[in-house]
Amino acid sequence: MILSKPNHIKIYGHRGARGNLPENTLESFSFLFENNISAFETDILISKDLVPVITHDFRLDISMTKDSNGDWINNENIKIYDLTYDEILNYDVGSINKLSKYGRRFLNQKSLPDQKIPKLSEIFDLINSINIKDLVLNLEVKSTPVEDDLTPPPDEMVKIIMNDIEKSNLTNNILVSSFDWRILKEFKTQAPELNRGYLSYQQKSGVKISNTIYKNSPWMDLSLSFNEFELPDLIKDLGGKVWCPFYRDIQKKDIEKAHNKGLVVNVWTVNKENDMMRMIEYGADGIITDYPLRLKELCENKNINWF
Repeated sequence: MILSKPNHIKIYGHRGARGNLPENTLESFSFLFENNISAFETDILISKDLVPVITHDFRLDISMTKDSNGDWINNENIKIYDLTYDEILNYDVGSINKLSKYGRRFLNQKSLPDQKIPKLSEIFDLINSINIKDLVLNLEVKSTPVEDDLTPPPDEMVKIIMNDIEKSNLTNNILVSSFDWRILKEFKTQAPELNRGYLSYQQKSGVKISNTIYKNSPWMDLSLSFNEFELPDLIKDLGGKVWCPFYRDIQKKDIEKAHNKGLVVNVWTVNKENDMMRMIEYGADGIITDYPLRLKELCENKNINWF
């Protein structure tokens, strides 16, 4: 797996191509491959009957989930971990409510009929059915140290996910990442051959997450003290291959320091062209974006090498 090339940018579709098509659906991933985008970031949770599934939130999102009658759900507390996979299939995630706060961010996203939350194994089947050059699957494992009963414990969760990965014949194309570094510690123990990406977020507040990087942070699962400016050193010491910072958290000097430590830097989620250019000028190796075709077109118009 090639994560970086000199003077190139790697384009990752975020949750498939969220700006264009319903997120984390098989159609959204197929759209990437049809447009020669060979890398994507997606999210893994676990169902009640221990099936790894592709969805971002611990609970079904009322902004993009319809029930079996075709109506928007209004219960905000339907946990993925409380549903069997057959029960998950009762819901449709092929559209977004454009009247919702979330939906207003993606007014140009197309709706697709009969889209279900897929199994992780279904994405592997899709990929194995076609030949994709420079393929990178960034599998973000959704886990939290600050709320209970949303996932299995980290060791069990990693074991369940690894069962699917080992059957996929795609181990060499997978980058696992998480904000919950307990998960990454388990991957290091159970599957040291997998490349690991350490997600970080240093803003005080966000849409669905707040700062994860601070002294005694449960997200970092560290007993030692550290300086936040030493993140690349810390990730390198933990055996990480990739640092995945929020793009607003970093400057050029941070990427340079990470590169000096031998780390790859993939920034998220970069949607505006001026921010894309800034990240390219800073020297980021990969850009995760809801609009991969926008980034592809920008690179081609500016004679920037991408893969």
